[in-house]
Amino acid sequence: MVVHNNQNGNKSTAKALRRRGFSFSEILRSVLVPKSTLSYWLKGIKLSDNQLLRLKRKRKEAAKKASQKKSASIAESIRIIQEAAGNDIKKISDRELWLMGIALYWRERYIQKNVNDLRKGVRFTSSDPYLIKLFLKWLQGIGGLKDEEISFDIFLKKSQKRSVEKVIDYWSQVTNSPKKYFSQIYFQKTARKKNQRNITKKVNFGLLRIRVRASSMLARQISGWINGIVKYYRWSDLIR
Repeated sequence: MVVHNNQNGNKSTAKALRRRGFSFSEILRSVLVPKSTLSYWLKGIKLSDNQLLRLKRKRKEAAKKASQKKSASIAESIRIIQEAAGNDIKKISDRELWLMGIALYWRERYIQKNVNDLRKGVRFTSSDPYLIKLFLKWLQGIGGLKDEEISFDIFLKKSQKRSVEKVIDYWSQVTNSPKKYFSQIYFQKTARKKNQRNITKKVNFGLLRIRVRASSMLARQISGWINGIVKYYRWSDLIR
């Protein structure tokens, strides 16, 4: 389109383009006037149904492109922030790993509502493969446990019975453990207690529970570490 700078030429061009079904934004690329002036010039011009339909499609396309551009911009901003934040994590020391494991297990005991029950020993359940890897590393590195001292339970939905082999293979790769370690598989019953986890909302590979055999001593030790954290940070300071 040719850009016109004189007022009469602008007005004639604007009306001609409008009669051909062009939108205001398209016309403003050819005539250099305020949008309010353009609206005044074109207020008496009616468009055909086909022209209106074209403009409607154009608006939808423009809105879609704007939304995609905004989403892409947000996604890029998130990526940059996450990358920068990820670079803040350098080498994790043994002490940092120790504290991370304590916090994970502390949360686990709270969820399972067995904060003061040490008879069940050390157990940790998650559907997140990275949390499973982290807790295993903690048990092996901080607790000094060997593979034969650790066992696994898998919890699935009843509808996943046909996927058992696939699930076992998945968790075997995640934990770097032989498939024979995953013989204990439990399927969720229809009726469940309120304090049980809703497995039906979990991912396709269900939940994996890590159990430490004969772990009552380790459970008491971890409980002592948790109590130490509680004593170090007074609750009045935490809830201010």
